Amino acid sequence: MDGRIEGYVMGFIDAEGSFSVSIKLQKGLRYGIRLDPVFSITQREREPIDKIMHVLNAGRVIRKPGQPHLYLLIIDSMSELTGKLIPFLERNIDLLHAKKRQYILFRDIVRGLHEARHRDIGGMRDLVIKAYELSNLSMKSNRRRSLDDILLMLKQWGPPGER
Repeated sequence: MDGRIEGYVMGFIDAEGSFSVSIKLQKGLRYGIRLDPVFSITQREREPIDKIMHVLNAGRVIRKPGQPHLYLLIIDSMSELTGKLIPFLERNIDLLHAKKRQYILFRDIVRGLHEARHRDIGGMRDLVIKAYELSNLSMKSNRRRSLDDILLMLKQWGPPGER
């Protein structure tokens, strides 16, 4: 691939990309908690994010809910995160500056989920802590529950032998 195009995409990601991991409470899961990683870019014009989607060969573009004048590129499928986005970013990691720490935390969470580390309480605890660390790096982030509340829930909902 042309290095200029990869450089363009990496610059765009470094300036406009968002790495986030939502924490959802869900009954029926082993610990009652689900982690959902999402990479996104919001833009007024669709052309730049179409170009990025084409280069990454991943994601989908939608109108941003509540702000239909904006377009949103979303990559949230585990196969696209692990098979396309992360390998692209790893090849070009030296071009990340502003978002490098966010990316590394995001990558570690995605890999942890992919490797099923969330299936034991210690692994889930580590991933939740990283998700909070990631959100603390963003001024826009606002979690409903404190980290201590989530960790207490993990203890309460975990299997008796793992509490």
